[in-house]
Amino acid sequence: LRSSNRARKCARVRARRARVHARALARSMAINPVLAQDALTGELFPLPQSAETFVLKRDNIRFEVRLPSKAKLKGEGIFYLSSKRIVFIVKSGASRPDFKSFEIPLATLAHPKFEQPIFWANYLGGDVSPLEADAPGPLAGGSSKFFLTFWSGGCGTFLPLFYQIMQQIQREQAQGDVIQAATEGRLHQIAYVDPNDPTVLFLSQPTAAPNSEQQTPFEIEMGARR
Repeated sequence: LRSSNRARKCARVRARRARVHARALARSMAINPVLAQDALTGELFPLPQSAETFVLKRDNIRFEVRLPSKAKLKGEGIFYLSSKRIVFIVKSGASRPDFKSFEIPLATLAHPKFEQPIFWANYLGGDVSPLEADAPGPLAGGSSKFFLTFWSGGCGTFLPLFYQIMQQIQREQAQGDVIQAATEGRLHQIAYVDPNDPTVLFLSQPTAAPNSEQQTPFEIEMGARR
């Protein structure tokens, strides 16, 4: 009986350590960041971080990322652009069941490039690394190459705002014109509104509904998928 009790106690300790380790990985990795339900619309959106301001969201996006291990993650859905990051949220077509979202910290986004192929949809590509370079997990070992493909509409509203935020970050400014306007709810006064661009601007900041936070554990071990 004592042996059985000890075994159960050891199992609980191991499970608790595993949960702590998983939470630590979640803080350092960009796969499946914490999401929540928008108190106003009920839609899933990235749980706001400290001093984060949301600028826009864009639906009907195809996402693909190649991890340092050469494994790929894919899905279709929506992305959110804030003062700190881009977060893609899967709505359909996930390449694996535990892939729900992907976070791209703007501070570690390198070589962003917008392409307009003649026979393909417009897309934004770039390389991204974890905020903590030595963090363990599926993003360790180098940078990840991502693509955000815009299946419908133009990008005349999105692109200028995105590049202005990137310039602000590169200059290490605390708050640029775009973020200040978004914080004050007057983005519509400074943003160019392209009638062919379905981007939605945040004229007020989204708030999370009570007890609506969710995060899906992501299996660390994954083989390369080509």
